[in-house]
Order: sequence, then C-alpha cells, then structure tokens
Amino acid sequence: MSNLMLTTLLGALLSSASLFGQDTASANVPLTEDVVFRLFGRTREAVFTEMLRVGRGEQPAFLETFYAYAEEKMPIAQMRSVLLRDYNEKYELLDEPLLHNLTKNILKNDREFVDLQSRYYRRMIKVLGANRAAMFFQLDNYLDQSERLYLQNGLPFIRELETGRRLAATRLQPPGH
Repeated sequence: MSNLMLTTLLGALLSSASLFGQDTASANVPLTEDVVFRLFGRTREAVFTEMLRVGRGEQPAFLETFYAYAEEKMPIAQMRSVLLRDYNEKYELLDEPLLHNLTKNILKNDREFVDLQSRYYRRMIKVLGANRAAMFFQLDNYLDQSERLYLQNGLPFIRELETGRRLAATRLQPPGH
C-alpha cells in the first residue's frame, strides 16, 4: 500500500477518532467538558441528565453508570489522543511501516471503544430503558463528533484538504473578485 493511500486511510480513521480525554491548550479542562460547556453552557453530566429527562428516582443509578462509563472511556480516549499526537508530531516523517502501525493501533482503539459502548448500552437499558439508552449513546456520539471536528483543524491532513478547497473555491470565482 502506498504512503498516500495509508495517509488517506489514516486521515479517514482520524475523522472517526474519539478525543474525549485530550486537554485544551488554554485550560487544564478535559476537552469534552470544554466543548460541551461551549455548546450547551452546562457540564456533560447536566446535559445528559436534562436531555434524557432522568428523574430523581433514577438519578443515583444513572449517575453511577454514567461515571463508570466515563471512567472506562477515559483511557481509551487518552490512547486515541496519544496516537493523534504521534501522527501530528511525526507527520513529515511518516513512512509505510509507521503509518501501518499507527493505523492498526487506531483500529484497535476503535474496537475497544465500540466494545465499551456495547457493554454500557446493556447497563443503560437497565437504568433508563431501551429508548433513553439509545438516546444516551446518540448524544454521547454527537458530543464526540463535535470534539473531533473541533480538533481536526489541527491535523496536517485536514489542513491540506482545507488548502485544496480554498484553492478550488478561488478558481471558481469570477474574475475581479
């Protein structure tokens, strides 16, 4: 497989990366809390509790499961962050063996995350029922996607795409603009 193909595949995999545990540059706050607070003006816990309409009677069991999920998710997210940092720092030096190893590790990380969600989906069903358990993971995935989009601006692969889009947009504009 060529370096270009591996870089393209890696870029696609990075677009599905979970970066839950990475800190922002401006504060020592978990990225997820920073993004969630900017999107909703509330903590992640408050957003989930409100959006899922968790009642007072359900709240202790929900929060116990919620915190356990977040705790198990953190090392997976931190590993993803390490992999992305490696990609970003070594971007200019990436050769086929490095890209191959990095891609394999990202795929392994994705499987671990899906396995975690599967285990906790069953637990959330017991706490919230099937509808709200599905909503929990829909919201969790939405927040993760928001974080991914936020962070992708810093990845070299994305910058190259954005530069190409700007050049294409410039070519499409009529003369004199």
